[in-house]
Amino acid sequence: MAKVMIGGYMGKILEVNLSTRTIKKTPLNVNIAKNLFGGSGYGAWILHDEMPNPSQVDPIGPENPLIIMSGPLTGTLLPGGARAVAVAKSPLTGIFGEACTGGHFPSEMKFAGFDGTILLGRASSPMLLSIIDGEARLADAKHLWGLDAYETIETVPKELGDRRIKVACIGSAGERLAKLACIMNDDGRTFGRTGLGAVMGSKNLKAIAVRGSRKVLIADEKEFMDCVREHREKAKESSRAQGLKKDGTSMSVETFEHIGNLPTKYWTKGIFEGAAKISGSTMTKSILSKTVACYACPIGCGRYIELKEGPYAGLRGPGPEYETIAAFGSLCLNDNLESIAKANDLCNRYGLDTISAGSTIAFAMECYEKGLITKKETIGVELTWGNHEAIVKMVELMGRKEGFGAILADGVKEASRRIGKGSEKFAMHVKGLEVPMHEPRRHKSMGLGYATSNRGACHLQGTPMFIERGMLMPEYGLKKKMDGFSIERKPEITTLYQDLGAAFNALGVCIFTIFDITPVDLIARAYTALTGHGIDKTSLRETGERIWNLKRIFNMKCGVTPRDDTLPQRFTGEQLNEGAAKNSVCELEPMMKQYYKLRKWDSSSGKTSKAKLGTLLGKNS
Repeated sequence: MAKVMIGGYMGKILEVNLSTRTIKKTPLNVNIAKNLFGGSGYGAWILHDEMPNPSQVDPIGPENPLIIMSGPLTGTLLPGGARAVAVAKSPLTGIFGEACTGGHFPSEMKFAGFDGTILLGRASSPMLLSIIDGEARLADAKHLWGLDAYETIETVPKELGDRRIKVACIGSAGERLAKLACIMNDDGRTFGRTGLGAVMGSKNLKAIAVRGSRKVLIADEKEFMDCVREHREKAKESSRAQGLKKDGTSMSVETFEHIGNLPTKYWTKGIFEGAAKISGSTMTKSILSKTVACYACPIGCGRYIELKEGPYAGLRGPGPEYETIAAFGSLCLNDNLESIAKANDLCNRYGLDTISAGSTIAFAMECYEKGLITKKETIGVELTWGNHEAIVKMVELMGRKEGFGAILADGVKEASRRIGKGSEKFAMHVKGLEVPMHEPRRHKSMGLGYATSNRGACHLQGTPMFIERGMLMPEYGLKKKMDGFSIERKPEITTLYQDLGAAFNALGVCIFTIFDITPVDLIARAYTALTGHGIDKTSLRETGERIWNLKRIFNMKCGVTPRDDTLPQRFTGEQLNEGAAKNSVCELEPMMKQYYKLRKWDSSSGKTSKAKLGTLLGKNS
């Protein structure tokens, strides 16, 4: 008989049917947990089970389940073990939708007694779901509908009589079914990409409140705590961890500009003279109020800012991360840090994905520059490059789905379709998801990663540029920094990082606490001590590969083919005429051939062989 895991999992999944207002508890499938860990791995399995014919399902219809899953390491003292994932068919892309968050909500959901929650159907009126110490109930939330995310997160604990309650909710963007809507939690944390806030809004679910006192069981507590202490020591010794602590995720803005990795003027320029004005160090010196950490994290890369002067004075709250800084900053030729902080605050309140929002505004600015739209279409908003007042105004319109903002709030692919006039040629997205803030002409592996990611262009489900930046992984034979401009070995490292990214996501651990900070071996040891189910670096990667392919199969059921594994022509055929990435393009085609070979996918159909599929998935998953 196989050894049953005794640690890491609460052992229950909550299933809530909003149409019938029925709630039931189902046992965690231990075999699936062993094969897929948790997070988006287990979530992908549920999605397959609930949606056998995904191509026939409307993403904002009641048949689309919204699944929120933690991982086995979530809620433990291991640094970075504070993640949860939302999974559904994406309204933005029409394929596998996935968004990951940190903060304290994920851990509190486990303490409340559940590894995850499946939300089915659609309520007839706005509802609040509360999950408190093993018990769940639905309550009327008409009075909450219309509140912004921060107001909701503040109001719900007061009404429920416990300030320690953690809340995940939607703002007006989710209520209005904007395809860029996300699910907000805690102070500025978010299930951020692929439009899952619109799925929650389509279900008339305003908020989820969680609170619990249950503990995550540990199979071998001594060994696990040894791993925790070792991880914390490595974080203290790591210059990267200390850089994140000091200046946050935007600590590399100036470095990225110098090496050609900072996207500028909607991917058409290679130099941004205002990089120093919007950098993490400038934020630290000028508007930083305090740092913020996710549950049990010793790093604390989160920013809390205060604006004391200027047109945006009085703003206090969570500050922007790197992706937000670049999206509303260099991508729009905007060097006004305060306006970026304001745009970030509005996105958090409305519940908008900052990467997609900034990218879509930059697209509109290029349309404006080319004369494809005018102030007539924008209803007076002058979308000129670097116009920070216009950026802030457009975020407001997007969040409320008003005026021209209603077009942009559904993302760049839909905006280009509605604007037309050839704008689709420079609409920068992959499979419908706006491109994150790393330059594929500088880091060729990121280009391959964007093209093949299961949720569309994604920088977190596989970040192979780490090895191009000198963050080595000797446990997998990567002992030397690689040239980012070369395509040599890039398919090999891209598949590795994608597999590992999928595994870490499913474990519930933050990648910022792993690469270049602590070895993968330590994560495998921690999982083994936690659950009682032994893994090593090899089986950890195999699990990630299994998860990666499971998501790919879902996408193929949605109609994805190898033709969709591509990049915007700007990356593959247009060179920059300045900066460190000058005269470079991303040579995708030769990398794709090798990538498919390594994945054992057929290059014409995209399918994997039955033998490989059987090895990966096994009969239980």
